[in-house]
Amino acid sequence: MSHSVTKASLRADEGFVLPYVLVVIFILALTSTIAVRSIGSASRIITALNEDFQAQQRLVTAEADTLFVFLTSAAVEGGIDTSYAPWTTNDMVDGFDVTKLPPKAVWSASGGQRISTYPSGRVTVSYRDVSGLVPLNRNAPELMKRLFLGLGMKRDTGLSAAAKLGDYIDEDTRRRFRGGERADYRLKRMAPPTNARLRAYEEVYHILGWEKMITPSLYERLRRYTTLTTSTTYYRKRFLSSDVAKMLDLEESDGKIRGFSSQDIDMLDAMTSSVETPTQQGRFIFSTSQAAGKTIIKAIEVERTPVAPDRPFRRYVVFEETRDASDNSESENAQNGASIPIFPTSDRTVQ
Repeated sequence: MSHSVTKASLRADEGFVLPYVLVVIFILALTSTIAVRSIGSASRIITALNEDFQAQQRLVTAEADTLFVFLTSAAVEGGIDTSYAPWTTNDMVDGFDVTKLPPKAVWSASGGQRISTYPSGRVTVSYRDVSGLVPLNRNAPELMKRLFLGLGMKRDTGLSAAAKLGDYIDEDTRRRFRGGERADYRLKRMAPPTNARLRAYEEVYHILGWEKMITPSLYERLRRYTTLTTSTTYYRKRFLSSDVAKMLDLEESDGKIRGFSSQDIDMLDAMTSSVETPTQQGRFIFSTSQAAGKTIIKAIEVERTPVAPDRPFRRYVVFEETRDASDNSESENAQNGASIPIFPTSDRTVQ
């Protein structure tokens, strides 16, 4: 009897073999699919990280190349001479005749663009003399009113923004009409005004009322058209972009740019406004493609300091951000197809 039961049990167990094998095969297949997907995802992540790393490397290298060009090139009419042409004694006295230079030798300080090419990709670099930007740290109420109205603020809002900015950066404690001093900040439980120039654009949100007045799009235009430097001569009409001229209501119907009134700029600015050689300061905007349709944008300002040989230049980072390629307002087409004339491309490698 027991022998027959044992045989029946074995036959019953044999019926489970095929389903068990099928379950094992299904589990192995599912595990393999998940592993393949994970490997593919990890591979894409590694590729994206590598592209991002190379993009950052390109930006660093392009910045170094640009600094070399800016610091070693001579200022000529309209921009800087990147051909390194020798100057005669007459050139030293009268200024270099740019018509003697080869094509594309002058890098225009009016927003001229160049391409820096590397094995991993290219970087677009635009150059504008700082004298073509509005000095946000200058205590110039009339100029600030023009700026904020030109940025699209309503009149009352623009006047209030200008007054509050003036009270924030000036050294006195006298409250301007529509402005704000320490007592006003205490009422709003805000840190008091610094009574010093703005050190970074993010600081504008510490100014009384500005958080509500400055929209994201206005903030971006503010960074684009203004400068925080206080050590440059403002302004030189040659380097003022048409956008800034329109914003400040300085563009005539024939496209020419008229001068400021005496209440907008000081005597030194008025005397130098027609000079066509750039100052010692320039803003450079770098743009390069990143992974997944992104673009890295970085803006710096550089000041040459020839009287201080131990510190030949000062560098200030204006901003650095990543945008969608479709949102990048920086032109990808370099002016005249010119390149940054440093080392031959074939000799450059990205480490």
